[in-house]
Amino acid sequence: MGVRARALQSVIFTQSFYFGGNVPKGGRDEAMLEVRSFDDVTCIKMSQTMRGKPLAWVACYLVDGLLVDTGQAHISEELMRFLENKKVQKVVNTHYHEDHIGSNAAIQKKFGIDIFAHPKAVPKISKLAKLFPYQEMVWGYPVPSKTKKIGKRIDTKNYQFEVVHTPGHCDDHICLFEPKKAWLFSGDLYASEKPNVARPEERQWEIIASLKKVRVLKPKIMFPAPGNVVTDASAVLDRTIVYLENLGKRVQRLHEKGLSPAEIRDAIFGQEATISIAGQKLTFRDFTNEQFSTENLIHSFLKK
Repeated sequence: MGVRARALQSVIFTQSFYFGGNVPKGGRDEAMLEVRSFDDVTCIKMSQTMRGKPLAWVACYLVDGLLVDTGQAHISEELMRFLENKKVQKVVNTHYHEDHIGSNAAIQKKFGIDIFAHPKAVPKISKLAKLFPYQEMVWGYPVPSKTKKIGKRIDTKNYQFEVVHTPGHCDDHICLFEPKKAWLFSGDLYASEKPNVARPEERQWEIIASLKKVRVLKPKIMFPAPGNVVTDASAVLDRTIVYLENLGKRVQRLHEKGLSPAEIRDAIFGQEATISIAGQKLTFRDFTNEQFSTENLIHSFLKK
């Protein structure tokens, strides 16, 4: 039976901050929280806005006292206000990236609860992040926080979540799987069925292996980091795996013919992927200081 959203409420809080980097000027900027409930899971999507439109959605999930990820630093105050009286008892970070740990320190200070992460993520989260201008602008600097090494399972009052190591997006990435409900909290392992950009550190063949690892679990509902809840998880994972494998084989064939990564990008995609910011069309590469790009996606298939 399909999962239906039980409730939807959107709350917009005004917040001012400095926009730097390759971002167009204009418009009053706000912090947006959008909250939806799926069964016992609350999806908390957040984004800065420009001219009333979200820049980049990221989500955290609250289920039975467990908060999966803590979002971005720029919206920490609004998230803390929402979490008031929600009885948060523990936190899991799916990985160390700044848009997943942004409220760690504030949550620890206010609630005094433990935060868990993969052992490789623990030292990274405890240090001040080094960010590019677009990261500082969109998400903000997370305050360093103390986390504990997560084990093979994390329990709440009513649920037991299996911890699945899923490298590829980064080496410390984990997913959480609740077998009774067949819920998969997938972090940044899955963002869309047909990704066309990647970060420099990503390894697509590792991502494919990790996707296959969670597909074996037969998830029904997937809760990804962008907040696009997927209610036919196994079928979507199947399609994503096929897309990435076929793309990877095509990249390798063209590479064997002597084409450069840029030439392979143009042969397959035509050009760099683009994004619209405040009515202005930019490439992801330019907007993100070359951190997200289609050429990076090609490179990520060629890594040994």
